Amino acid sequence: MLEGLPRVGSALLVRDEANRILLGKRNKDPQRGSWVIPGGKIRAFESIGDAAARELREETGLDVEVKGQFRVYEIINPPDEHRIVIYSWGKVVGGTARASDDLSELAFFTPDQLLDLQTSPLVRRVLADAGFVARGVPQRSLGVAQLNFVFLPVLLHSAEKNTGGRLQRSQKPRRSRRQKTPLISSAPLLFND
Repeated sequence: MLEGLPRVGSALLVRDEANRILLGKRNKDPQRGSWVIPGGKIRAFESIGDAAARELREETGLDVEVKGQFRVYEIINPPDEHRIVIYSWGKVVGGTARASDDLSELAFFTPDQLLDLQTSPLVRRVLADAGFVARGVPQRSLGVAQLNFVFLPVLLHSAEKNTGGRLQRSQKPRRSRRQKTPLISSAPLLFND
């Protein structure tokens, strides 16, 4: 096992009075350009809440009161990534919002705005578990069209039910129709895992 793994981190879900969630746009690898929930590594002998408040202050300039733990998540990507992240709830009690070197931007987002943001799968899962985005709602990819299909049963006009309840073709003569050329779209199909 690699020395220093697993890494244990603490992050804060901070809502404002309009129930918007605070996110920062990551300014370093990995996940550069993705929106993240502010947080970082817990130092030796530092409590989970103290680590979350310190990291949030360093990354955002905001002072927070930690209101209790939310959930714990684990990321395992052998051979070199194993992280345990403890998420807590936080409330802003002071400070001036500003993005640090780790973040290029900082903003509060409504649940509707979260759908268009680039996030990691973990952040998307945490936001869903916390009720900020609906479960199963895919993250929208900006600049890429996505086709959504809905399949509905359709009762055919020329079909009739027989006494057994099954559909059978009508005995009426059919008019011949010109065959239509199928429409082919060049938009890519996106499938969600």
